[in-house]
Amino acid sequence: MTGEFRPQPDVSMLKLRRSLIVSLLVIGCAVLLVNGWIVYNSWQRMLNETQSDAHNLSQSVSRQAEDSFLPIELTLQDLRDRITLVGLDPERQTYLRNLLVERKASLPQLHGLFVYDAQGNWVITSGGPLQQHRSNSDRAYFRYHQQHNDSEMLISQVIHSRSTGDLVVPLSMRLNNRDGSFRGVLLATLRIDYFRQIFGYYDLGDRGLLALMTNSGNILYASPFPDSTINRNISGSPLFTSLLKKSNSGTAIYAAALDGVERVFGYASLKRYPLVVTVGYDKKQLIHAWLTELLVYVALCILLLAVIAVLGSLLLRNIGYSIRNQEELARTRDQLAAMNRTLQTLALVDSLTGLANRRQFDLYLDHCLERSQQWRTPLALLMVDVDSFKRFNDTYGHLAGDDCLRRIGGALQNVVHQSEDLVARYGGEEFAVILVGWEQESALRFAEAAKEAIATLAIPHENSENAAKVVTVSIGLHVTPGSEAENNRQKLIGQADKALYQAKSSGRNRVEIV
Repeated sequence: MTGEFRPQPDVSMLKLRRSLIVSLLVIGCAVLLVNGWIVYNSWQRMLNETQSDAHNLSQSVSRQAEDSFLPIELTLQDLRDRITLVGLDPERQTYLRNLLVERKASLPQLHGLFVYDAQGNWVITSGGPLQQHRSNSDRAYFRYHQQHNDSEMLISQVIHSRSTGDLVVPLSMRLNNRDGSFRGVLLATLRIDYFRQIFGYYDLGDRGLLALMTNSGNILYASPFPDSTINRNISGSPLFTSLLKKSNSGTAIYAAALDGVERVFGYASLKRYPLVVTVGYDKKQLIHAWLTELLVYVALCILLLAVIAVLGSLLLRNIGYSIRNQEELARTRDQLAAMNRTLQTLALVDSLTGLANRRQFDLYLDHCLERSQQWRTPLALLMVDVDSFKRFNDTYGHLAGDDCLRRIGGALQNVVHQSEDLVARYGGEEFAVILVGWEQESALRFAEAAKEAIATLAIPHENSENAAKVVTVSIGLHVTPGSEAENNRQKLIGQADKALYQAKSSGRNRVEIV
C-alpha cells in the first residue's frame, strides 16, 4: 500500500510556540496586575501626601493663629495691671488712652482697645473721641465677666463693631476693684480681615477649606466661604464628635459640615487657647488631578501591551537568545546595583566610627536648612571636639585613639532619640550633631547630656587638663530659628565653631552657645 509522506512538525518548535503563547498571556496578565497595583499605589501615595500636607499646614496655621492671639493676651494683662495700679480716675485717663493707642499701633491684627466701667459705659478707647451714651452692657462677653470672677482672657463669637461696623473677634478680661468686686471690662477686638488676609496666602484649590473655630464648634472665620458662615456652629461635624476626642491633631476624610463636600482634612488644636484650625483639600479635585496624571500612564501601558502582542511572533525565532541575553543582563544589573549600593554606603559612612561622614553631613545639613527655612522651624548644630586628643594619641598610641573615637561616637549616637537627627564624624577628633526642630533650651540640655555621657565613659587620659583624668569633650552649639538670613551651611557651621572656640578658650569640658 502506498501513501503520501507528510513531514511531522518540529515538536520542540511547537512546545516553544506554546510556551511563548503562555508566556505572552502571563506577561499580559502580569502587566495588568502590576500596573493595577501601581495605579492603586499612586492614589494611596497622593492621598498620603495630601494628608501630610493638610496636617502640616494645620499645624503651621495653628501656631500662626496662636502667635496672633498671644501678644494680645499679654497686652490685656499688662493693661489690666496698670489700670489696677493707677485706677481709672479722669486725671489718669489721658495716660491710659495714650497707652491704648500705642499698644494698638504695635499690633496690626488689632481693630481696637476699649475699657468699660461696671455699667458697660465706654471709659477709654484707642480710637477717636468717646461716643456719648454708648453702652456695651448687652454684649455677651460683658455679661460673662459680670457673672464670672476669673482672670483668663475670654474669646467670644464674632460681632460687628459698634464703632466701625467691622467684623471683629472680642478678646476680653475682667477688671476688678481691690476688694474683688466687678469694676468693668477690658476689651481688645481682633479684625476678621486679618485672618482673611493671612488665609488668603494659602492656595488649597478651588474648593479647599481653611477654618478657625472655637473648640465648641463656632466658626470664627472660614476661607473661602462668605461671612454668613461666621458664628455658625458645626459641633455635629465628625471633627468635634469623635476626632478631637481622640487626638488634638491629625488627619481624616469626611464630608464638611459647611457644604457637604468630602475633603481630606488636617486639624490641630491650639495649645494655649480653646481654638481649632482645620485645613481641607477637595477629594474630587484630588481624584481629578490623579486621573489626569494617570491618563498618559494608562495610554503608555496599552501601547506596551500592543507592542508585546506584535513582537510575540518575532520573539518566536529569537526567544532562546533573548532569554539568555536577558538573564545575563539581569545578573549584570543586579551585580551593578549591589556594587552601587556598596559604593554609596562607603561614600557616606565613616569607616572608623560607622557614623555619617563629612559628605553625608554636608548633604543632610543643606537639606535640613532648606526645610528649616521652608517651615520656619529651628535647627540646632553641635560641634563636638575631643579635648587634648593629640596628647591622648601621644600617650596611648593611635590604636587607642581610634578606639576612643569609636566609643565617643557610640556615646553620641546613644544620646540621640529622634530619627531625623544625625551624628557625624566631622573630621579628625571632631564630631557634629544635627538636631532637627530643637529649640535652644532643649538643644542645650541635649549638649549637656552628650558631654556627661562621654565623661561617663571614663576613658583614662592621664595627660588631660581635667581633675578626673578622663577623656572629655568641648561642645559648641548654635540654633538657627529658620530665618532666611541664616539659611547657609557655612554660616551655621561658623557660628557653631565660634561657640566651640569659646568652650575651648573657657577651659574645655563645657558647652558654649552663641
